[in-house]
Amino acid sequence: MRNLYPRESVEFQPVSVSVNGTAVTTNVEFAITERDGRPATWGSAVSLSGSIGVMVEALDPGVYTVWAKVTSLPEVPVIDCGFFTIT
Repeated sequence: MRNLYPRESVEFQPVSVSVNGTAVTTNVEFAITERDGRPATWGSAVSLSGSIGVMVEALDPGVYTVWAKVTSLPEVPVIDCGFFTIT
């Protein structure tokens, strides 16, 4: 995951999600929180050039964590996908 973005940027951040070692690209939602925050609001994955991820935009300077939620009933794992910094 790329880790540094100027606050003026609008960029796609691809996110690799795997469950039990298997890559997952469907039934995935993402949340972006401040570094120590917990996910509460989920949004659809953005798809670009065959990859899924999030759009990094309109965030104040700071450190943010990307979370993935995979709906694979009966399980719904929530995964910490790493962090990035807005300068």
